[in-house]
Amino acid sequence: MSTGTTISTVVMLLSLCLQQSWADAVQPGVLYSDQACIECHAEREPDLVQQWRMSAHGEASGVDCSGCHGERHQQPSQRMTVQAREDATCAGCHQGSAAHSYVTSKHGVINTIEASRQDWSAPLQVGNYRAPGCSYCHNYGGDHSDTMAPERGPAVRQWICAGCHSPRYVREQFENGVRQLAIADLKLAEGDTLLATADHLEEEQRLALKQSQLDHRRNVLYGVGHQSPDYQWWHGQPALDGDLIRIRDAVDKSQRREPLRGD
Repeated sequence: MSTGTTISTVVMLLSLCLQQSWADAVQPGVLYSDQACIECHAEREPDLVQQWRMSAHGEASGVDCSGCHGERHQQPSQRMTVQAREDATCAGCHQGSAAHSYVTSKHGVINTIEASRQDWSAPLQVGNYRAPGCSYCHNYGGDHSDTMAPERGPAVRQWICAGCHSPRYVREQFENGVRQLAIADLKLAEGDTLLATADHLEEEQRLALKQSQLDHRRNVLYGVGHQSPDYQWWHGQPALDGDLIRIRDAVDKSQRREPLRGD
């Protein structure tokens, strides 16, 4: 027997033993509390639990295990992964532009159309999904921290995308995203410069105009991140252009009112 065959056999036996240990511990259909989930998984998968504790969905966030995974194991060998991998679960909390920008992307459209035919029990790995859903990109490989988070660095994100796309295509899309955000930031800077000249602009209006810019800059980010044309070229860049028009108009009106106030 070759070394490779021996290793494969050992891995298979360990996998079977692990599955059996889960089968012995888990009761199908039983209602589990979040504390029970944490205690059980801390014993069997301490690294995973620690990863969850340090993530944006950790205990301090108020997001509990059942919120993503449900409260019951349907089968002893099924570790409550299906619900957590479905797009609908993520969209239940991440509403607004975050969810809508994904739903309107090509990946989101495919998954919406094929949701009922998708095998959501498949591990979050290359080749298991025709189009990546929320969990595929953000919890790749079962990672309980956000694999798309900025602090993970671009290399991780590009590596995940390259599982389905060519390296050149991925590189080009990331470069386009950088340019899009740079343009958006120039528009924000122009807005700040204009607002700084409006000494008599009401503070409430000033804050509203600035917040609108920040919201639309965020749409550009979601647009390039989710590859949603609507959020790049409708809810994003053109919306920022509209913000600048409104800011210029508000500044102009403020300056024309200034002499009247002086009188």
